[in-house]
Amino acid sequence: MKNGLMPQAMWLCFRGSFAREVHRMSKEEPRIVMAKARKRYQKVLMTIPEFETGDPFLTNILSAAMLASVYLELTEKPNLEQVTDFYHHAMTNNIIMRCYLKRGSKYTAKAQAKLKRQGEESARRSGSNPYTWCFRYEAGKDINSYSAIFTYCGILHLLKTLDIPEICPAMCTYDYDMADLGGSTFIRNHTLAGGGPCCDCHWTRKL
Repeated sequence: MKNGLMPQAMWLCFRGSFAREVHRMSKEEPRIVMAKARKRYQKVLMTIPEFETGDPFLTNILSAAMLASVYLELTEKPNLEQVTDFYHHAMTNNIIMRCYLKRGSKYTAKAQAKLKRQGEESARRSGSNPYTWCFRYEAGKDINSYSAIFTYCGILHLLKTLDIPEICPAMCTYDYDMADLGGSTFIRNHTLAGGGPCCDCHWTRKL
């Protein structure tokens, strides 16, 4: 993947909050960690193929690349609890992320029709790009709920490729925070990272 506009924008948007929260994983100087991580991020991107226009998971893989790059540049590796604490604060304490999560709504017929279409397209995309996702959309009992069943995860593939799959749950659990900030209740019984057959994700609108 080229270090183009979107990858650069992702780094610029989150480098500040990532730097502020490095102390949750390490006592190393955040400025030095982030400088080394920036170079690692560029190298990681080179291993990822270009995403198709319209693939909704590009930002997900870029976020994973950022987390992986910071983690890999730490001299002493933190435990999963520390990585989780870091990632949750780095993402949540970012004004751009908060604004993004509060925009729009998935609880409209138009939005859920789009999710269904994206799910159908994901099967083809994941067949040619192992760094994206494959899922199917399932309607809820009414417009205020829906599910997405993921059978393939690009983040897990990336982290396995980098030989650090142990930090994947740190990103998985952030789904709960994102749902809460976006006005939803989130339930999941299985994760691919945890050895499950799928990631069964269920959202219900907070009324």
